[in-house]
Amino acid sequence: MKKRLYAAFIVIIFIFLWYVQITPAGSFINIENIEYGIDNTFKVNELVEAKITLTNSSPNNFKGKLSFERWNIYKNLSGLGGRPEKRRVKVFSFSKEFEIAGNSKKVIILPVYLGVDDSEQYLRVYTSDGRLISSVKIKPKAYYLKDCVGIFSHMAAASDLSYVLKNSGKAANVVVLGSKNFPIRESLLEMFEFIIIHNYKTSNLTAEQYQALKDYVAKGGNLLITLGENYQKNLSVFTDDFLVGSIGKVKTGDIVLKRVSQKDYTQNVAASSNQEDTVLKKIKYVEFDLKNAELINQKHIQRIKYGKGIVLVTSFDPFDNQFTGEEKKKIFEIIIENMNTSFYNPQNFYTVYPANSIFYTAVNVKWPNSTIILILIALYIVFVSFGNYFILRRLNKRHLTWQLILLESIVWTVIIFGVASLYRINQPNVNAVNFIVYNSDGKGYVVDKYYQIFSPFGTDVEIKSIENQKLEPIFLNYDFWTYRDNPTNDFDYTPWNKIAFRGLTGPFIKNIKDQMVYEVDDIPLDVNFNVKDISKITVEINNRSDYKIKNIFVVLYNNYVYIEELKPHSKATKTISNIYGMLVDEIRNRFYNNQRGIIRDFRLIDRETELLSSLIPNDLSNPFLIGHIENYKNDKLNINSEVLKVRSEAVFRKDLSRVTIFKNKRIILPGSVTPNLIKNTFPNVNYITPNKAISFYGKGELELEYDLSGYLDRIEKVLIQMPKQYGRYNVDEFIFNVKTQKWDKITFDKPLALGSHEIEKYFQNNKIRVRIVGKDEKSVTAIPLISAEGGEK
Repeated sequence: MKKRLYAAFIVIIFIFLWYVQITPAGSFINIENIEYGIDNTFKVNELVEAKITLTNSSPNNFKGKLSFERWNIYKNLSGLGGRPEKRRVKVFSFSKEFEIAGNSKKVIILPVYLGVDDSEQYLRVYTSDGRLISSVKIKPKAYYLKDCVGIFSHMAAASDLSYVLKNSGKAANVVVLGSKNFPIRESLLEMFEFIIIHNYKTSNLTAEQYQALKDYVAKGGNLLITLGENYQKNLSVFTDDFLVGSIGKVKTGDIVLKRVSQKDYTQNVAASSNQEDTVLKKIKYVEFDLKNAELINQKHIQRIKYGKGIVLVTSFDPFDNQFTGEEKKKIFEIIIENMNTSFYNPQNFYTVYPANSIFYTAVNVKWPNSTIILILIALYIVFVSFGNYFILRRLNKRHLTWQLILLESIVWTVIIFGVASLYRINQPNVNAVNFIVYNSDGKGYVVDKYYQIFSPFGTDVEIKSIENQKLEPIFLNYDFWTYRDNPTNDFDYTPWNKIAFRGLTGPFIKNIKDQMVYEVDDIPLDVNFNVKDISKITVEINNRSDYKIKNIFVVLYNNYVYIEELKPHSKATKTISNIYGMLVDEIRNRFYNNQRGIIRDFRLIDRETELLSSLIPNDLSNPFLIGHIENYKNDKLNINSEVLKVRSEAVFRKDLSRVTIFKNKRIILPGSVTPNLIKNTFPNVNYITPNKAISFYGKGELELEYDLSGYLDRIEKVLIQMPKQYGRYNVDEFIFNVKTQKWDKITFDKPLALGSHEIEKYFQNNKIRVRIVGKDEKSVTAIPLISAEGGEK
């Protein structure tokens, strides 16, 4: 017995020594340093780039895997003795394989996603065979929640910008950018409210970095390019059609900046602090013309739309040392006002992301083809009926009929379910949802694309990128999902190549996102505003495409046209209807009222509403069209090492011009000129979008200024009208007389028409001011709409 115990002990010692000897150098791999985001600046609820420094203190080379893991903690109250127990569940992981030489360091870049909940997050190192050898728990700090601004320039300009923003009431992390720290993934740029190119040779950017910058703008980002003396450096990378225009000479002269374009009607403004225009004396600027640009401040600030984003170009350097601090503050207030940033928007401003119903309902998701199953069922029916009869008759054992039917039912059921399982597991169904924006220049971009993967049975799903795809999991607002679990829960992600879902239970729908921005051909859809009378407008929509388009909305500020379905190569003409409240609610009510039958499918109503509303722009002064194509171009996706043909749908927006041409006359459409807010003391407001007030009530005063410069060379007729749908009660209305410098009392009971004589009387530098006074708590008013007719611009 002792000999056996000795032998067993020797074997155990031998195995232990052998294990220790073959243990790889990974025992000496340590996570030495972690840097988050760009210059340690990031937002916790967005994708973050982490730079992890690993050290290998062993002389041997090591090959393994670095993994970021997120674990949810659940409290289980049914533990032993009634004591609560914690249950840890891994939600997802991002992994990257690496090699490191002996006695060396290596920096690995890995995306991470840091939330603000009680989840636990780890960086871990594994050996090639999957053994854990190093682990560090990470947790972000609260100060990372600040807004961020990026600037291609030197530190002095970054400090200057930080000071200006702070004095304007908004502190932000200002990050100095360059080719060394600028990421190649546009999803890592989402933390920036805007990016400035000020004093930097942009041709230093790689092709991938430049593409990431353009994609950042297309997805809704803001880019400011300053010219001045540094214009050649700043524009050196823009050699394609991203910016089209002409550059003139560098000049020195005075620049007149219009007063701050305050358009936030949701906040009370007792009196404007910027009543006068600002004159910048003897400033160096560059003459330039940007194609299809909107003139914000004569030609010194020009704006174009690129996808969902904004590109703003200034003729001068806003960081010029001869500007005072107050002048820099005014310049950046104008710049930020004309971007998609939330810096100066009200607290209830929010960014629209696709909501849950989009991810859990898909119009093109169907069960796989069941032809084989139907054939097996038909054979079963034939065999049980005629087959039984001939077999039992041949054997002369008809008394076994019911026993044979029972046996055949069991066997055939096993066969049918076996074939169905094999057939359907290997063929998941995929639907692609494309979000497309067509700018007024006719160029279109797929700014967001989601793939929905459906299977009725449990299975493993592994998706790999093909061609130009930049596949990423979905974790926007991850911590706030209310439906079962996150649409991309339980996955392993290898940036930027592979996403693997393991052990899925069916039925399921899983979603992933393609971060690539694709240019697409125009959908030939013409929109003509027929303005026989400025106060009465009809809209003609001509579908010249081969697509059947459903749920078309043409929005003209607080009016819209709705067409339920427009067949290929067909036309429709509609009279505009009023929007009485929130635009999203108006869209939802349309879908609700259009559904046939007693029982309405609220999932489809919610999905269609959220699809279309996700493309509604923040600025409603530009007319636009949104629509839905259920059968768009075919797509493809690599699933389980097989390239599948994917059906796709498209939700699109077409930006339209604010000025229409009718009988050779140019007409500014009503609502296209958003007035500047001079004064507002009304205590209550109603909204058309979450950050756009449309009507006011209570005792107060409203003073507005309309600026028609940049639209018409010559103003011949003007019409000012009060929207009827919001009510108008117990108010006094005035218009400012520039001749007498007094307020003339008027009334908006009917549209107010101004001819050439009245235009000279009330317009100065193409500007006109309106004042509305609410007499008591029952007073109701809205923002008057202005339209004009005149000569060519």
